[in-house]
Amino acid sequence: MERARLLNFTSDLISARVLDDPADVPIVGAGIVMNVAPTRAFTSGSQRSILPALSSTILRQATVTGEKLIVLTIESPALQEAQLVHRGWTNFFDSRSDSPVLLKSPQDRLGTVKLNCAEILGTADDANERALFEVRANLWFSPAGTDCGIHNQHDFIEVHTQVLGRGRMQKFMSDSHDTLYEDQLLSPGNTNPIPFCIGVGGTFHYPWHQYHADTDCVWLAVEYHRI
Repeated sequence: MERARLLNFTSDLISARVLDDPADVPIVGAGIVMNVAPTRAFTSGSQRSILPALSSTILRQATVTGEKLIVLTIESPALQEAQLVHRGWTNFFDSRSDSPVLLKSPQDRLGTVKLNCAEILGTADDANERALFEVRANLWFSPAGTDCGIHNQHDFIEVHTQVLGRGRMQKFMSDSHDTLYEDQLLSPGNTNPIPFCIGVGGTFHYPWHQYHADTDCVWLAVEYHRI
């Protein structure tokens, strides 16, 4: 039975809702559709197409079918930092003068999914094991030119979907910008192609990485927390 609800970071600027078990649900107008489930979803317009697990697309006047989907609708394409702060977004770095602007929306919990980490991460670890994960999601904002901070620690699997502007996920050999070795470019509707981490003994190992905003950017972060 299909269910739908607005996420707690929806606003008059960006509308966000989660669809559970939708069957040929119409996307009215244009929307970014993110398949947050480990199973493939389907889009239908002039033909039926696959939307792979942990991937996204932009749909206009089409329908979607799947296990768990996020649909984002842009209500105001020209966002400003002050508008987001007014709507409850907070600075991840606590507004320290020497830190970048990295605003985070409230985070919502979307329920659970069963993941096979070997399939999702492309590794041999726990190859036949399916584990229960809680799905969490929130939006981020940074202004043009922002390096959002090189790091390599997460206790969850994450992917990023571009909502507004253009940015990139970057990988580094160490905690230094001059060791950059991979750029994954993101434009609206794109999700980085595979989570950066590898699964080792039930934990997740990340390379040094960061998000970089080429323009003023809003992006969606989807996290998978092992239960």
